[in-house]
Amino acid sequence: MTTVGRPWVAGGTRLQRGGRRLAAVTGAVLALGLVAGCAGSPSPEAAYCATGDDLRTDVAALRDINIITEGTDSLGTALAAIRSDLDALKESGSTVAADEIAALDTAVVGLSASFETLGANISVAAARDVGTAVKGVVDSAGALLDKLNTTCP
Repeated sequence: MTTVGRPWVAGGTRLQRGGRRLAAVTGAVLALGLVAGCAGSPSPEAAYCATGDDLRTDVAALRDINIITEGTDSLGTALAAIRSDLDALKESGSTVAADEIAALDTAVVGLSASFETLGANISVAAARDVGTAVKGVVDSAGALLDKLNTTCP
């Protein structure tokens, strides 16, 4: 008695056995992906803390810029990095420092406006406004980083 073409006899055809193997492998891959996806999702506080470390570095870079020797491009680069950190803090979903994040957001908007004015009209007054706005960002970030120091391990 031959079993070719008769799936009800002794394990079925090669195609059916291959299909069962494919289903088993696919199931294993999906299960691993699900476990990896869950394990790779940091908590809002963990994401907040990791971004806070980046913010600390980027604010220090902003504070240390010498526009005369480094030019305004360095200010634009530092501002973009801080904006990115701020967006990540907002997206972290953490409510740990919502007020401090909002204050930093306001300060970054102010610095962005001052920076644009400086680019359009280089003057002593515009440079002074940028300096004041940089101080506002550094101070607001300092309050946020103080909160971070008490929250993050």
